Amino acid sequence: MPRKIREFKAQITREGFIYLSKRGKGSHERWRHPLLKKTLTISGKDGDDVLPYLEKQLSGLLTQLEKLKKEEE
Repeated sequence: MPRKIREFKAQITREGFIYLSKRGKGSHERWRHPLLKKTLTISGKDGDDVLPYLEKQLSGLLTQLEKLKKEEE
């Protein structure tokens, strides 16, 4: 069973992503990590299921983040 968007947002907040303010109408939210140049766009309401492409995109961003942290050490 896929997790909900609210759980997904809780995880990315723990990982250090920051919510970017809205730039217009709609239900899309943009999140960015201070160390990464890419944004993560989440569509849907908090009770909706997370789509597989979002899980894959987050996995890739977390992998990049780990590489950056290792390079800083």
